[in-house]
Amino acid sequence: MSAAAPSPAAGAAPDAAPDAAPDAAPGREAVASAYQRFEPRAYLRNNYAPPRGDLSSPDGVGPWKLRCLAQTFATGVARESQRGSVPLPRPVSARSSQDSDPGWLGLSPVESHVPRKKGERLPEADFLEVNRQELGLWLREEPGAFDWSMYSQHVCLIEGKGESWREKERQLRARVKRVLHIDVHQPQPLGAGNLAPLPVDALVSAFCLEAVSPDLPSFQRALDHITTLLRPGGHLLLIGALEESWYLAGEARLVVVPVCKEEVMEALVRSGYEVRDLRTYIMPACLQTGVDDVKGIFFAWAQKKEGGVMAQGTQC
Repeated sequence: MSAAAPSPAAGAAPDAAPDAAPDAAPGREAVASAYQRFEPRAYLRNNYAPPRGDLSSPDGVGPWKLRCLAQTFATGVARESQRGSVPLPRPVSARSSQDSDPGWLGLSPVESHVPRKKGERLPEADFLEVNRQELGLWLREEPGAFDWSMYSQHVCLIEGKGESWREKERQLRARVKRVLHIDVHQPQPLGAGNLAPLPVDALVSAFCLEAVSPDLPSFQRALDHITTLLRPGGHLLLIGALEESWYLAGEARLVVVPVCKEEVMEALVRSGYEVRDLRTYIMPACLQTGVDDVKGIFFAWAQKKEGGVMAQGTQC
């Protein structure tokens, strides 16, 4: 994938982009080229504004994703994660997500707002410069930034702690200190010499791997690559599209590798994980709006096995 120069979206100097692999597959090059026309604001309108962004119905896709995350963290995953985590957005070539803690990398505050320890600092990451810029607008509270307030309010409702959504957003903005470049198709996704606290205890990837992989083998390799960022015993939360082959982001029509629940399970096992939870959501007809052909969503919680095989074939 072509590496656009990182922008200081979060008001801090991002890490340098990883060097492009000299033997990059033509399929990945085509995916990277298509993403140069990706329009983050159009993508956000399609997926995080009504009707898909309507959080008033418990049967909606937004509430479902947030419940999956909240219920998983309520099991104690957050308490187990002492050093940090690295959420990856769909836009490691584009798309949006965010779930962060010291080292969690993500795009937008959409699926973030999970329990965190006071004072932790969160690096974020994205492949596309335009997405890092979009994130920066929200972090700096600049005019024209996408309005995530309804998600912040819904998260506060789920947590039930009586916390102000404005205070939650303020805390999140204060904790994001770096925006990093990332490319899941590189053996070192964050590049050599990056400043992220690796390996991390938890990693979140939402709508990323299937959206930037031209085929299932590429999907598997990308999963192997991000697994190297995670310590043995660490946790992966993976959210993605089921049976989707394309989606729109403005003028861009992006190709997606269709995956089913069984293929996600198999990929996780092959990458050395114990799958602790795997749920699916069927996209109702009222949310099939013509911006993609997605059939459903999957949520996976997996734990990297002790002594598992790393992507490079070494024991960890």
